[in-house]
Amino acid sequence: MTVPGRPGSRRAAHRESAEARVRRSLETAVGGGPADLGPTPADPGSGYGSGHSPGPVLVRWTLPPVVAAVPEVRHRLRDVLRGWRIHHDLEDTLLLVATELVSNAVRHAAVLTERVRVTLALTQGRIRLDVTDDHPFRPRALMDTDEESEDGRGLLIVKLTVAEAHGVIDVLPSAGGKTIRVRVPLLRATR
Repeated sequence: MTVPGRPGSRRAAHRESAEARVRRSLETAVGGGPADLGPTPADPGSGYGSGHSPGPVLVRWTLPPVVAAVPEVRHRLRDVLRGWRIHHDLEDTLLLVATELVSNAVRHAAVLTERVRVTLALTQGRIRLDVTDDHPFRPRALMDTDEESEDGRGLLIVKLTVAEAHGVIDVLPSAGGKTIRVRVPLLRATR
């Protein structure tokens, strides 16, 4: 409910507050300081546009487990993948996977998670996407879900999409929580 003379409702203020926290969190890398989005095609010596393959590149974001984090990660991830000139099919795959994994971390692990960590790494011939939260339980849907399951449909889609891209998914323990790691072979864009 909006009160006359006030610029918005309590809900809008809370949403803006959550979005502001996500933006601040994403502006800071895990180790502190501005987030490194890696080299872009315009960076001198980056190897892009010159026909040279870039060396390993790593991007990390730490964010609060709030709904506003999901589209923010998706937008930043898309910008990085386009900067790396990743094929649009692989870009779509990674965007879908990241959206589902971050959504699950926000939805299911937020009770025990102060921060969700997203890592994207580009190495020779492979892209790795990690989503880490502080909830210790492994998502059964990644191991047990099939087409007849009532729950875990989003993770089933993730499994099938990653398999179609000739990639692999691992669930790894990490300091009281877990990391869901996706690795897919690299496809370069033809654009």
